[in-house]
Amino acid sequence: MDLTFASQFPERSVANVKSAPLVSVTGASGFIGRRLLHTLTEAGHEVRALVRGQPPQGAPATVTWVRGDLGDPHALAALLDGADVVVHAAGAIKALSRSGFMTTNVAGTATLAEVAAAQSTPPRLIYLSSLAAREARISPYAASKAAAEEAVRRLSHRLPVIVLRPPAVYGPGDPETLRIFRMAARGFLPVPAVAGARLSLAHVDDAAAAILAAMTVDQIPDQPIEFDDGAPQGHAWDEIALAAGQALNRPVRTLRLPPGVFYAVGAASGLLAQITRRPTVLSRHKVAEILHPDWVARPTPLPGYRPTWALADGFRNTADWAVSQGLVRMLRRS
Repeated sequence: MDLTFASQFPERSVANVKSAPLVSVTGASGFIGRRLLHTLTEAGHEVRALVRGQPPQGAPATVTWVRGDLGDPHALAALLDGADVVVHAAGAIKALSRSGFMTTNVAGTATLAEVAAAQSTPPRLIYLSSLAAREARISPYAASKAAAEEAVRRLSHRLPVIVLRPPAVYGPGDPETLRIFRMAARGFLPVPAVAGARLSLAHVDDAAAAILAAMTVDQIPDQPIEFDDGAPQGHAWDEIALAAGQALNRPVRTLRLPPGVFYAVGAASGLLAQITRRPTVLSRHKVAEILHPDWVARPTPLPGYRPTWALADGFRNTADWAVSQGLVRMLRRS
């Protein structure tokens, strides 16, 4: 891969020489971030991205990379120098403790926002939060996303801030969604026995499209922007199981399990994480999020955003990727 790295201390601002809008990105190695790099470059933007180690495989060759992390103000200054927009997609989705979430999701976000606000011409800051921020008390992750939203809002008088709250995002390359397809490939999908539970979803292409739309919206909204795949009532677990089965061309039975079973699995997973010192997504706190009955987005008008992936097509697209990578087996389609 041909890699281009920016100097940590640029001698002059790129604002004077750029020929296309410059977008700086954090979280470029993550699931949404990887897709966003392609969306931005395909739209003609100049892209600069923060990376701790090596850039992700398959990243566009035109991306300029800055080494560092959210705790390094010098790297952040290099990342933001001359930027028109900064998309903050970095964040922790798993940690061994509450402080782990707070360090990355709150302190890191606050540092980035401060550096952005200190620029001679502050960029528009688009913060990729989560629907979980609506329920800050439900888990340390949710609390950290809500606190991060507040951190960027406190600086909204110094730079334009837009907060996006995506729902559960899926698509090719997502290891979390892969678990659903692996279960479905066995003919069953364990789901929580929670009456009336529904959740919104969005394909990763649509998540990237929402970010792109937020970059050019004329009126900066005071409230977070929620978006989804266009299903106004979200999806029940039965619909998700059906879509997964259709994508894999096989029947899938939902296995309804009481909350206690999920909590037991989450507790065991969390204990193992503490013993091995390797954080896991499936903790007892994540189980509390899963069992919450209402993760349906309340979409805010976002000019320029129109979801293109309905659940059935999006799951088929994701299943095709998983099968092509040898990660899931599919029955032959007629």
